[in-house]
Amino acid sequence: MNKISVEVKPNIKTYDIDIAGHVNNIVYLKWFEALRTKLFDKYFNLAELLSEKIYPVVISTEIRYKNYLKLFDQPVAVMCIESFHHGIITVQAEISLNGKIAALGKQSCVLLNLDKSAIIKSNRFSEVTKLIQKVSNI
Repeated sequence: MNKISVEVKPNIKTYDIDIAGHVNNIVYLKWFEALRTKLFDKYFNLAELLSEKIYPVVISTEIRYKNYLKLFDQPVAVMCIESFHHGIITVQAEISLNGKIAALGKQSCVLLNLDKSAIIKSNRFSEVTKLIQKVSNI
């Protein structure tokens, strides 16, 4: 993963486990939400965005499950920014256990003006593009 990234170590709880004995698919979405929130807070100051009535909103999510996780496993989850193009921010996620990939994911997000309920497509966020290009050469 590139330098514009965050990492969390999710704690698998008993209520995260489904009848088959592994982490339920919906839990991965919760982990993605935690990762994305941490990512935007770290690099784009989420509180500042919200004060300007701007919020990153997910428009699509894709998850590929590779290996199952179960209770007492200690996975590592990483999310990074893959690209920023035409107002769409694409992030990648990887959840692994002991170096073995459990799940890969991708989300597309837009910045939404909460007052107007409209997607921001202007160059106002050119700093996002500059940051991504500077750190990751995308």
